[in-house]
Amino acid sequence: MASLPPHSTAVTYLSRLGRGLRSLRVAIGLTVVAGVLVGSVATYLRQTSLLRESHERQIQQELDRLGLLAALALREPLWQFAPEQADSIIEAAFINPDVTSISVWDHKGVPFAERDRNREPDGTEPGVEVIRDIERDGAVVGKLRIRMSTAGYLARLQELRQQYLVGAAQSSLLALVFIVILLQWRLVRPLKRLVEASSRIESGQLASPIRPVFHDEVGSLATSLDATRRALLDLIAQLEARNTALLEVNQHLEQRVAERTASLESALNNLERAQKEIVQTEKLASLGRIVAGVAHELNTPIGNALTVTTTLENDVLTVEGNLAQGALRKSELQELLRRLHEGLALASSNLGRSAGLIADFKQVAVDHASDQRRDFDIGEVSHEILNMLHPTLRKSGCTVERHFDENLRCDGFPGRYGQVLTNLVMNAVHHAFEAGTEHTLRVDVHAAGDDQVVLRVADNGVGMPDEVRQRIFDPFFTTKMGRGGTGLGMNIVHGIVLRLLGGSIEVTSTLGQGTTVTVTLPRKAPEAPTA
Repeated sequence: MASLPPHSTAVTYLSRLGRGLRSLRVAIGLTVVAGVLVGSVATYLRQTSLLRESHERQIQQELDRLGLLAALALREPLWQFAPEQADSIIEAAFINPDVTSISVWDHKGVPFAERDRNREPDGTEPGVEVIRDIERDGAVVGKLRIRMSTAGYLARLQELRQQYLVGAAQSSLLALVFIVILLQWRLVRPLKRLVEASSRIESGQLASPIRPVFHDEVGSLATSLDATRRALLDLIAQLEARNTALLEVNQHLEQRVAERTASLESALNNLERAQKEIVQTEKLASLGRIVAGVAHELNTPIGNALTVTTTLENDVLTVEGNLAQGALRKSELQELLRRLHEGLALASSNLGRSAGLIADFKQVAVDHASDQRRDFDIGEVSHEILNMLHPTLRKSGCTVERHFDENLRCDGFPGRYGQVLTNLVMNAVHHAFEAGTEHTLRVDVHAAGDDQVVLRVADNGVGMPDEVRQRIFDPFFTTKMGRGGTGLGMNIVHGIVLRLLGGSIEVTSTLGQGTTVTVTLPRKAPEAPTA
């Protein structure tokens, strides 16, 4: 047994066969054959229709003639009741080979004579029949039925079919041979040369000219392809000239690009350094404002404690003098003890308040001074920040409402979060309220699902128009330029929230009703800053 070809060989063979079946020669040949076959089929159908009509007409005429003669011949045997005479007449009618059956009945419908010649085993031979009355002296004495076969038509139809099949096959073959020869000479050969020329152009061989074989449509295509070849030669020459010029320009351009790149890198480094310095300056400025407020806030309780201790010291000295002179009374000692209890309680309260402020300031200062990541309670950090800002807020006439969820633990950068909250609060104080008016600032910190927290700073100030709201995060954009505004606070907030803390920030405002800033943060800050 011969071995099967490899898979790749079979695929190649099938691919070539498919291309051959899709070739122009095959398409035109099949079109010609189809045209010849369609014409032959149409002529065949027309001839078969005419043949059928002619044969049916002949059969009907013969059937009418035979029925008339047989009816005339059978009236006397039927009248005289002579079946043998009727059989002789029927036998004479069966001389016609197309007659298949003849039946005779009397006027009562009783069979009188009958003969049947079935030539098909199943008795289903196609045919036509006629039934006539048998009359004698104007009276109906019986009926006659004659059936004739149409098998002769089928034989002639089969003969006609064979003739047309042979003729169509011969015409198709001759036309196909003629078309193939003509196509090979006038179309395939010129097209093959054009394909070879196109392959040379594709491979870059543009030196050989393309000349037409015949001056027809294919020749026009060859002329057009040759014009394309010449145009490509001209274009390549122009490109080579331009490439030469570009090479010369690139030698100078590379040097200029290198110089410009070095300049841009230096400017970028300076910009990054300036940005870091600005952020650090803003942090220090914020911390400086907190220090000033804390110093002012500590002055009152420490002064109160100092006043109490000074007064108590004078009282103790007075009692000691009386004790040394032996003039100390019990009532004086009891009064001293009472005042000592009251003074120590007052001093302890003021010093405790100072210690709390110092502890809050210490944590806030540590967070502001470093970007260390740690686990923290965002509510506690918010309380500490607002405590540090309390002197400034009280001086500006601002009342702060605090609404914090408890036990909101976060893993992130409390210093940067404190910088965000500080800038938002101070931005509201500086821009949202008219000077000398009482105003309210609401700070909310609550959970949003299991992995997010929301910081919302809302004021009841003057609000801002939409064009200002859309530019609020732009660097150096401020509505109070030259009056203490740098335009960097909200830009720094935007950068910290998005890049370092991995959150989002949204500002809504209505003129005359106030502004709300909503910051959404993940409970766990990203490991690396977001681009």
